[in-house]
Amino acid sequence: MPSRIATAITTCALSLGALASGAGVATAVSSGPAADRAAAAAVDRCSYQVVRSDDSRYVYSVSGVFGGATRELPIQKEDFVRFSGTWHQVTQVDACAGGQTQTPTVLRVTGKLENPDGYDSSVPRTIRSSDIKPAASSVIPKAPALTSVDRLDPATVRVSWKPAQGSPDQVMLMERKPFYSSEIGIWHPYTFQRDVPAGATSMDRKLERNADIPAGERTHSYWTRVVKDGFVSDLRAEKPVTVEP
Repeated sequence: MPSRIATAITTCALSLGALASGAGVATAVSSGPAADRAAAAAVDRCSYQVVRSDDSRYVYSVSGVFGGATRELPIQKEDFVRFSGTWHQVTQVDACAGGQTQTPTVLRVTGKLENPDGYDSSVPRTIRSSDIKPAASSVIPKAPALTSVDRLDPATVRVSWKPAQGSPDQVMLMERKPFYSSEIGIWHPYTFQRDVPAGATSMDRKLERNADIPAGERTHSYWTRVVKDGFVSDLRAEKPVTVEP
């Protein structure tokens, strides 16, 4: 897909997604480099989660320090998550890639300006975090499993899940469905974050049934995600339940 079209889709969809969660549109970080404001925790022995503020001008990588050596860690999964009124990027990396057995003593985030020719020379070309000592895996919250997706009528489903454990700060119902971009005139899949009221264990959702949606993009998917103390449930453990409209 040409970058111009991809940018238009992302901008338009992100705006709608932010409104759907009761928030404004995500903006670039304005107070200091995003890489400086990062936190990390072990998800398990090999996987580490890094949560940071986002400055979309930069492309980020995560490195681990192993004894006296530093190496970049492969990304397992990442996504944008909105909590505490701000969009954050959550990245999970693999410290055991290539048969490595050591655990990193610290993690470091590096951001490189994606299009340096488009910015004044005063904009830093590279930003780096301080050394981040990962917290224990006990700080990673657990997302409740879905129990059912029941059709209430031809255009509505009720998504239900188990009660959240451990008193998370926010439970989210994630919804991936067709989204129409009026700017470029196409339907495409997009993931929305629906913040769930405290204590709720179900939410009714409308299905997109427009006849113009391409047959291969009609599927709707649902799963849960939680945030507690700035960390997000394991992105790799998410198991979407799909329905056809």
